[in-house]
Amino acid sequence: MKTLQFEVVNESLPGEKFSQLFNKNWPAYRAWYLDEGENVRPTYLECISAIKRYMPEIYPMYQQVIKLLDADDLQARFLSLYRPPPFFSACSQLIVKQNQPALIRNYDFPPLLCEGVILHSQWLGKKVIAMADCVWGALDGINEDGLAVSIAYGGRLVEGDGFGITIVIRYILETCSTVDDAVEVFRRVPVHLDYNIALVDRSGEHATVFIAPDREVCVTRATTSTNHQGGEEALFLKDSQIRLDVLNTLAGLKQKSAEETATQFLYPPLYRPHALYDSGTLYTAAYYPERGEVNYLWPHRRLALSFDSFNEADVQIAYE
Repeated sequence: MKTLQFEVVNESLPGEKFSQLFNKNWPAYRAWYLDEGENVRPTYLECISAIKRYMPEIYPMYQQVIKLLDADDLQARFLSLYRPPPFFSACSQLIVKQNQPALIRNYDFPPLLCEGVILHSQWLGKKVIAMADCVWGALDGINEDGLAVSIAYGGRLVEGDGFGITIVIRYILETCSTVDDAVEVFRRVPVHLDYNIALVDRSGEHATVFIAPDREVCVTRATTSTNHQGGEEALFLKDSQIRLDVLNTLAGLKQKSAEETATQFLYPPLYRPHALYDSGTLYTAAYYPERGEVNYLWPHRRLALSFDSFNEADVQIAYE
């Protein structure tokens, strides 16, 4: 049986807890970062130049993190998340508009490769709750302005020049307040793989954004997304269309509340059992921008967190 311990961590600025998380995860990230050879990765100068050019607001925080960790050249390059090795995951995303806006997503990935850290922070003035990745990136999250965002792999084996998506998601949560703000970031910040991004804000504005290193950004009003883009065939994850069909059915059930809809993510085909898939479902996250709240769901467990109520905890999940 596969297991993953989720850590709920409250630390306004990177400090002792952040350092502990980095030191715990660095051996695995080092192996991943060097998988294709060190010379394939960009130089430190290339990394800091890219951050300064595309995400200047977080450059001072990047410097603080480097100083805090006493990072060497390799660690500093890794933390920039500029032109990292590729990584792929299967995910399902649904934006709910009735009654109150919500963003519901399943994150599917091998538990051994997931940090499982839910971090409450306030790095650049905004309070943020996010599922961490690469220590200071984010797989999904919400900020106190009511902007919620999540990612799903876009489905094609295409790689280009740009950042790992999770640092861009972190940047958006730290600096943006609305869907329109976030869309402008995707128009100007390059990402190295293709992704489907779900966005919703407190006003109820929403978008699903298809991004790819070899295409122009495509902003849509779609409320559902899995692991292929637009009308393309699912090339990499063969159940992508099946999951999308189920999401479209859920999107049409206007009588269901967002909370009721979220529970449907705990059943196949949206829920991918680990006994059948290498990338099984690790968690369901349901974000509620009006309430500043996120509910993390598993088949036998629920964890509710908000900006008003955020208690540190360790949550052990066993997957079948």
